[in-house]
Amino acid sequence: MPRSGHWQGFDWRRERMVHRLEHMGIHNPAVLHAMASIPRHLFVEEALRSRAYDETALPIGLAQTISQPYTVAIMTQLLLAAGKTGQEKVLEIGTGSGYQTAVLQHIYGNNVYSIERIFELHQLAKKQLRSVGASLVRLAYDDGYAGLPHEAPFDRIIVTAAAPELPLALLQQLAIGGRMVLPLEEANGVQYLWLIEKTPQGFHETCVQEANFVPLINEQDEEF
Repeated sequence: MPRSGHWQGFDWRRERMVHRLEHMGIHNPAVLHAMASIPRHLFVEEALRSRAYDETALPIGLAQTISQPYTVAIMTQLLLAAGKTGQEKVLEIGTGSGYQTAVLQHIYGNNVYSIERIFELHQLAKKQLRSVGASLVRLAYDDGYAGLPHEAPFDRIIVTAAAPELPLALLQQLAIGGRMVLPLEEANGVQYLWLIEKTPQGFHETCVQEANFVPLINEQDEEF
Protein backbone atom coordinates (compact mmCIF):
# COMPACT_ATOMS: atom_id res chain seq x y z
CA MET A 1 0.00 0.00 0.00
CA PRO A 2 1.51 3.38 -0.93
CA ARG A 3 2.26 5.77 1.90
CA SER A 4 0.61 9.16 1.99
CA GLY A 5 1.34 12.49 3.60
CA HIS A 6 3.84 15.30 3.35
CA TRP A 7 6.85 13.08 4.06
CA GLN A 8 5.89 10.33 1.62
CA GLY A 9 8.82 8.12 0.65
CA PHE A 10 10.94 8.75 3.76
CA ASP A 11 8.94 6.80 6.35
CA TRP A 12 10.56 3.46 5.59
CA ARG A 13 14.07 4.97 5.71
CA ARG A 14 13.33 6.47 9.11
CA GLU A 15 12.01 3.11 10.34
CA ARG A 16 15.21 1.43 9.18
CA MET A 17 17.24 4.09 10.98
CA VAL A 18 15.41 3.42 14.24
CA HIS A 19 15.91 -0.35 13.93
CA ARG A 20 19.61 0.27 13.30
CA LEU A 21 19.83 2.48 16.39
CA GLU A 22 18.27 -0.27 18.50
CA HIS A 23 20.97 -2.68 17.30
CA MET A 24 23.59 -0.04 18.17
CA GLY A 25 22.45 0.12 21.80
CA ILE A 26 19.81 2.84 21.87
CA HIS A 27 17.14 1.38 24.16
CA ASN A 28 15.29 4.30 25.75
CA PRO A 29 11.70 4.23 24.38
CA ALA A 30 11.38 8.03 24.48
CA VAL A 31 14.53 8.46 22.41
CA LEU A 32 13.48 5.84 19.87
CA HIS A 33 10.02 7.39 19.59
CA ALA A 34 11.48 10.85 19.02
CA MET A 35 13.90 9.57 16.38
CA ALA A 36 11.01 7.77 14.69
CA SER A 37 8.86 10.89 14.75
CA ILE A 38 11.15 13.72 13.64
CA PRO A 39 11.67 13.94 9.85
CA ARG A 40 15.45 14.28 9.70
CA HIS A 41 15.39 14.85 5.94
CA LEU A 42 13.79 18.25 6.48
CA PHE A 43 16.90 19.38 8.37
CA VAL A 44 19.39 18.72 5.55
CA GLU A 45 19.90 20.30 2.15
CA GLU A 46 17.50 19.03 -0.50
CA ALA A 47 20.35 17.53 -2.54
CA LEU A 48 21.33 15.36 0.44
CA ARG A 49 17.88 14.19 1.50
CA SER A 50 18.35 10.71 0.07
CA ARG A 51 21.17 10.28 2.63
CA ALA A 52 19.31 11.86 5.56
CA TYR A 53 18.74 8.56 7.38
CA ASP A 54 22.18 7.07 6.73
CA GLU A 55 24.52 6.68 9.69
CA THR A 56 26.65 9.66 8.78
CA ALA A 57 27.08 13.34 9.55
CA LEU A 58 26.08 15.66 6.72
CA PRO A 59 27.12 19.23 5.88
CA ILE A 60 24.61 22.00 6.57
CA GLY A 61 26.79 24.86 5.31
CA LEU A 62 29.14 27.36 6.99
CA ALA A 63 31.56 24.54 7.88
CA GLN A 64 28.95 22.97 10.18
CA THR A 65 27.28 19.54 10.14
CA ILE A 66 24.19 17.71 11.31
CA SER A 67 25.41 14.90 13.57
CA GLN A 68 24.90 11.28 12.58
CA PRO A 69 21.70 9.75 14.00
CA TYR A 70 23.53 7.59 16.57
CA THR A 71 25.29 10.64 18.03
CA VAL A 72 21.99 12.48 18.47
CA ALA A 73 20.40 9.38 19.99
CA ILE A 74 23.19 8.49 22.44
CA MET A 75 23.54 12.06 23.70
CA THR A 76 19.80 12.27 24.25
CA GLN A 77 19.75 8.86 25.94
CA LEU A 78 22.50 9.98 28.32
CA LEU A 79 20.41 13.00 29.28
CA LEU A 80 17.39 10.78 29.92
CA ALA A 81 19.23 8.14 31.94
CA ALA A 82 18.32 9.94 35.17
CA GLY A 83 14.63 9.80 34.30
CA LYS A 84 12.17 12.53 33.34
CA THR A 85 9.60 14.36 35.43
CA GLY A 86 8.30 16.60 32.66
CA GLN A 87 9.52 19.70 34.49
CA GLU A 88 13.14 19.62 33.35
CA LYS A 89 14.60 22.78 31.87
CA VAL A 90 16.93 21.94 28.98
CA LEU A 91 19.69 24.01 27.36
CA GLU A 92 21.26 23.09 24.04
CA ILE A 93 24.49 24.74 22.93
CA GLY A 94 24.75 24.73 19.13
CA THR A 95 21.32 24.71 17.48
CA GLY A 96 22.82 23.99 14.07
CA SER A 97 20.12 22.78 11.68
CA GLY A 98 17.68 22.33 14.58
CA TYR A 99 17.41 18.54 14.35
CA GLN A 100 18.76 17.74 17.82
CA THR A 101 16.62 20.63 19.09
CA ALA A 102 13.50 19.04 17.61
CA VAL A 103 14.35 15.69 19.23
CA LEU A 104 14.75 17.41 22.60
CA GLN A 105 11.47 19.29 22.19
CA HIS A 106 9.67 16.06 21.32
CA ILE A 107 10.84 14.60 24.65
CA TYR A 108 10.95 17.59 27.00
CA GLY A 109 8.21 19.74 25.53
CA ASN A 110 8.51 23.51 25.52
CA ASN A 111 11.12 23.75 28.29
CA VAL A 112 13.93 23.66 25.72
CA TYR A 113 16.33 26.56 25.12
CA SER A 114 18.91 26.52 22.34
CA ILE A 115 21.80 28.84 21.47
CA GLU A 116 23.40 29.23 18.05
CA ARG A 117 26.45 31.43 17.40
CA ILE A 118 26.14 31.59 13.59
CA PHE A 119 23.33 33.91 12.59
CA GLU A 120 22.50 32.19 9.30
CA LEU A 121 22.06 28.86 11.06
CA HIS A 122 20.02 30.50 13.82
CA GLN A 123 17.61 31.79 11.17
CA LEU A 124 17.58 28.49 9.28
CA ALA A 125 16.81 26.53 12.45
CA LYS A 126 13.86 28.82 13.20
CA LYS A 127 12.36 28.03 9.80
CA GLN A 128 13.02 24.29 10.00
CA LEU A 129 11.68 23.93 13.52
CA ARG A 130 8.48 25.70 12.48
CA SER A 131 8.11 23.22 9.63
CA VAL A 132 7.96 20.29 12.09
CA GLY A 133 5.78 22.00 14.70
CA ALA A 134 8.56 22.77 17.18
CA SER A 135 8.36 26.56 16.99
CA LEU A 136 7.95 27.02 20.76
CA VAL A 137 11.59 26.15 21.47
CA ARG A 138 13.33 29.26 22.82
CA LEU A 139 16.09 30.05 20.33
CA ALA A 140 18.89 32.51 21.08
CA TYR A 141 21.56 33.97 18.81
CA ASP A 142 24.45 34.28 21.23
CA ASP A 143 27.75 32.88 22.49
CA GLY A 144 27.23 29.29 23.61
CA TYR A 145 30.24 29.44 25.92
CA ALA A 146 28.31 31.92 28.07
CA GLY A 147 25.10 29.89 28.22
CA LEU A 148 21.93 31.67 29.33
CA PRO A 149 22.61 32.86 32.90
CA HIS A 150 19.31 34.77 33.11
CA GLU A 151 17.41 31.49 32.53
CA ALA A 152 19.57 29.24 34.72
CA PRO A 153 19.66 26.82 36.38
CA PHE A 154 19.14 24.08 33.81
CA ASP A 155 18.42 20.45 34.65
CA ARG A 156 19.92 19.20 31.40
CA ILE A 157 22.59 20.75 29.17
CA ILE A 158 23.72 19.32 25.85
CA VAL A 159 26.63 20.73 23.84
CA THR A 160 26.77 19.75 20.17
CA ALA A 161 30.26 21.02 19.34
CA ALA A 162 33.66 20.23 20.85
CA ALA A 163 35.43 22.56 23.27
CA PRO A 164 39.04 22.18 24.50
CA GLU A 165 37.85 22.35 28.11
CA LEU A 166 34.66 22.37 30.15
CA PRO A 167 33.01 25.80 29.82
CA LEU A 168 32.87 27.16 33.38
CA ALA A 169 29.70 29.17 32.75
CA LEU A 170 27.80 26.03 31.74
CA LEU A 171 28.96 24.15 34.83
CA GLN A 172 27.70 27.04 36.96
CA GLN A 173 24.32 26.99 35.18
CA LEU A 174 23.76 23.25 35.71
CA ALA A 175 21.27 22.54 38.51
CA ILE A 176 22.07 20.23 41.42
CA GLY A 177 21.06 16.78 40.23
CA GLY A 178 21.49 17.93 36.63
CA ARG A 179 23.27 16.29 33.73
CA MET A 180 25.41 17.74 30.97
CA VAL A 181 26.56 15.83 27.88
CA LEU A 182 29.31 17.30 25.72
CA PRO A 183 32.31 16.44 23.57
CA LEU A 184 35.75 17.67 24.65
CA GLU A 185 38.83 17.80 22.44
CA GLU A 186 42.21 16.91 23.88
CA ALA A 187 45.49 18.58 22.95
CA ASN A 188 46.27 15.79 20.45
CA GLY A 189 43.02 16.48 18.57
CA VAL A 190 41.17 13.38 19.79
CA GLN A 191 37.64 14.04 21.04
CA TYR A 192 35.65 12.19 23.69
CA LEU A 193 32.02 12.40 24.70
CA TRP A 194 31.58 13.15 28.43
CA LEU A 195 28.73 12.95 30.89
CA ILE A 196 28.92 15.49 33.74
CA GLU A 197 26.62 15.00 36.73
CA LYS A 198 26.27 17.72 39.37
CA THR A 199 25.71 16.54 42.92
CA PRO A 200 25.58 18.47 46.21
CA GLN A 201 29.16 17.27 46.78
CA GLY A 202 30.51 18.37 43.39
CA PHE A 203 30.79 17.06 39.84
CA HIS A 204 31.01 13.46 38.68
CA GLU A 205 32.60 13.02 35.23
CA THR A 206 32.24 9.96 32.99
CA CYS A 207 34.04 9.48 29.69
CA VAL A 208 31.53 7.73 27.40
CA GLN A 209 33.22 7.15 24.05
CA GLU A 210 35.34 8.71 21.33
CA ALA A 211 33.58 11.42 19.33
CA ASN A 212 33.87 13.61 16.26
CA PHE A 213 32.31 17.10 16.33
CA VAL A 214 32.92 20.50 14.79
CA PRO A 215 34.60 23.03 17.12
CA LEU A 216 32.56 25.06 19.60
CA ILE A 217 32.71 28.68 18.45
CA ASN A 218 33.03 31.58 20.87
CA GLU A 219 33.16 35.34 20.50
CA GLN A 220 36.92 35.30 19.98
CA ASP A 221 36.59 33.03 16.95
CA GLU A 222 35.98 34.03 13.37
CA GLU A 223 32.59 35.61 12.69
CA PHE A 224 30.36 34.23 9.93
